[in-house]
Amino acid sequence: MTQQPYAQWLATEGARLDEVATRAEANPDDWQRAIPRCEGWDLEGLIGHCAGVWTFVGSSIAAGGPVERDSIIQPDCSLSQWHADALARITDVLADRDPNEPSWSFHPHDQTIGFWQRRMANEAVMHRWDAQAAYDPTPAPIEPAAAIDGIDELFDFFLPVRQPDVFAGNGQTIHLHATDADGEWVITRTQSGIEVEHAHRKCDVAARGTAQSLLLFVWGRGGTDQLETFGDDSLLADWQREVRI
Repeated sequence: MTQQPYAQWLATEGARLDEVATRAEANPDDWQRAIPRCEGWDLEGLIGHCAGVWTFVGSSIAAGGPVERDSIIQPDCSLSQWHADALARITDVLADRDPNEPSWSFHPHDQTIGFWQRRMANEAVMHRWDAQAAYDPTPAPIEPAAAIDGIDELFDFFLPVRQPDVFAGNGQTIHLHATDADGEWVITRTQSGIEVEHAHRKCDVAARGTAQSLLLFVWGRGGTDQLETFGDDSLLADWQREVRI
C-alpha cells in the first residue's frame, strides 16, 4: 500500500454522500430510488449502510475490538443526520493518526489504523458513486488515483481475505491496464482462487480503460462497454457473474 491522501478522499467523498442524503431527506420518496447494479438496494439502504459502517468502525477502534453489530442502530434523529454525525466522528477518529499505529481490523495481516484510513476512504469513494448514480447515470468522476487504490484494495484485502476461493480456474489470465494512471494488473485463475501481480504481459484477455472504468468493472458497477478489450471476452463475463463484493 502506497501513501495516499485517504483523509482528503474521505472528507471530499463523504461530503458528497451527505449532500445526497440531505437531498433525499427533503424529498422522502427519493429514499426508494434504486441503486444501479446493486440488486435489492435503494438509497435509504445505502445511506443507512454507510452510517452503520462509520458508526461500527469508529466504535470498534475506540473499544479496541469489534463491537456487537446489533448495537449499531439509528439514533433518535433523521437518517441524513445520523449519516452526517457518524461520518464526522469516523473522520475525526482517523484524522492525523499514524497509519502504523496498532488497531484491531478485519485484516489478519494488517492490524493498524492505516487499514481503516484506507478502507473508510475507499468505502466513501465507491458509495458516493452509488448514491449519485441513483439520481444521475453519469455521477461525478472518481479521481484516477482513488480508483487505482480501490482496485488494489480489492486484490489486497477483499478477495484474498473475504473470498479467497472466488474466480478459481485453470490458469486463465486477465490483464487490466489503466489508460489515465499508473495501474496494471495480471490476474491468474488458479484451482484455489486467483493470483494477482502488477505486471504487463500478454494474457488470454486484456481490458484497457480509465482507472474509473476498471474500478467500476472489477467492483461489479460497470460492464465492458467502457473498456477496450482484446482476446477471450468470456473471461470478463465470468468475472462479472462470479465476483460479487
